[in-house]
Amino acid sequence: MTTPPSIAPMMVFQVPDDPAWLQAFGRVSIVHAHLDHILRMLIKSLTGLTVEVALDATERETSAVLRDRIKRLARQRLGEGAPLLQVQALIERCRRATEQRNNLVHNIIASDWLGETLMRKAGSKWAPLPTQDALNALAEQIVQLTREINNSRLNGGWLELELAKSSAAKPAAQ
Repeated sequence: MTTPPSIAPMMVFQVPDDPAWLQAFGRVSIVHAHLDHILRMLIKSLTGLTVEVALDATERETSAVLRDRIKRLARQRLGEGAPLLQVQALIERCRRATEQRNNLVHNIIASDWLGETLMRKAGSKWAPLPTQDALNALAEQIVQLTREINNSRLNGGWLELELAKSSAAKPAAQ
């Protein structure tokens, strides 16, 4: 964005009018809500709680709080070793995806004095909007993470098997 020296940059709020772009933008938000739900279900799996209790216990928790809780619970339940590292790697990938999503949905879209639609980035810098393809790629990345977590904890997935081993290894209460 080039601004003539005598004119201070002025941005005007803007909502892009491309339906396909808006659909891709909205899809990122929707699939991220799915990811947060699966993180709640991962807490359920790690604790052995019911779905209802896990959802009530994590109601309105942010993605960051869910990820921190999962890391603590996984360490307690799995101990040190490869399964814990696998969970930690998954959670780190979730953190990066959430960061990318947050950089989209928590920023302002506006037009500059030339009419170019831009998005405010960190440090008050303005940049072109992400492309529809970039939005769809992020949404697909989040969908894949959600599936990977769900598949690991259900139907004989690696995490379900590890959790069964850790339950079997605990001595019975006296």
